[in-house]
Amino acid sequence: MSMKPRALVVCFNRLLPANQGNSRRIMQLVGFYQRQGFELDLLYHNEEGFDAGLSHALAKVFSRVTVVRSTAPKTIHPGHVCRIDEWYDAALSAAAREMHRLRGYSVAHANYIWYSPVLEALGKSVVKVLDTHDAFAERRAKYLAANMVPQWFSTSYDEEDAALRRADAALAIQKEEAAGFATRGHRNILYLPYVEPLVRNFEDDRPEDRPLTFGYLASGNDWNILSINDLLTKLNTRGNSFPHPIVVAGGVTKHVRDYQGVVKLGFVQQLHSFYDAVDVALNPMVGGTGLKIKTVEPLCYGKPVLSTRSGVEGVSHLWQMPIYEDTEAMAADMILRFGRTEPQGFGQLIQQAMQTRASLDSEYDLQLGRFSAWLKSRL
Repeated sequence: MSMKPRALVVCFNRLLPANQGNSRRIMQLVGFYQRQGFELDLLYHNEEGFDAGLSHALAKVFSRVTVVRSTAPKTIHPGHVCRIDEWYDAALSAAAREMHRLRGYSVAHANYIWYSPVLEALGKSVVKVLDTHDAFAERRAKYLAANMVPQWFSTSYDEEDAALRRADAALAIQKEEAAGFATRGHRNILYLPYVEPLVRNFEDDRPEDRPLTFGYLASGNDWNILSINDLLTKLNTRGNSFPHPIVVAGGVTKHVRDYQGVVKLGFVQQLHSFYDAVDVALNPMVGGTGLKIKTVEPLCYGKPVLSTRSGVEGVSHLWQMPIYEDTEAMAADMILRFGRTEPQGFGQLIQQAMQTRASLDSEYDLQLGRFSAWLKSRL
């Protein structure tokens, strides 16, 4: 019989393979708890499918997996207002109580604020952690500011505040979001950025017969579609076309217009197959919320990143590569720097990427240490 302390993870995300940013964030925390000596169970709110392959993969990571089919109504009221109790599934509370009765958890870790009610189903002896992933109060406003129709979940400050109070500690993925929560009076906020291990060194190792290649890897959400099309339009309306290939991959591919020099790669099974094909990653975000994992992910594969200010929210205080106010400025500088057959300054960009990665690593280690110390103080 295991004598390890047990932790319960609650999420709706199809965790394996971890090919979306939110899944990778959750698996990052799963690894943290495992290194802290916890035995982990999973309460999976099945909204992204469940099959034999996923069951087998999860069994390699979690000691026990309970699957609850989603029946949450997910009502969206006029003005794109969502309420937590209409996005939460009460069946999760019953399942969590039964799992706790059988297994006895020291820690419960819920993901996203509309899953915060599950924390109330567990006793006071359980340390309760809520990973926010994003700030969802009045999230709709950012869509409206960009002339976009609001998507997914947006709620009121009162609803978000109530969710944060259910946790002993709430994790913010952005430093700015952590500060925003604290400004509203919350004292249980911990900042934990997203960084993954370095798997490729930073170096100019492209084949001699390959031109300098840029790349954009993203899902097909509205923000990504608007952002990459906006950049490509600006690059192609400045007279001479951009002379370097731009590889577009992921779900966004099918929404990208046809431009000269744009290579549509589509869905990629392995991240390294994309990053091995490009030299500079792009993130021309025009808005949005949360930490843009596509901004820090290339730094795991030894690739520098060119980004707008929206793309580096959460890590701008650590960023040592160029930051552009908008896609107009980004397109202008890309043409100035690289608008020739033999571009200048690529070596300097690699050095800046190395320095940025070192800053990110130091920040992550510092904040993870704080979270670890807090957790130990509560057990």
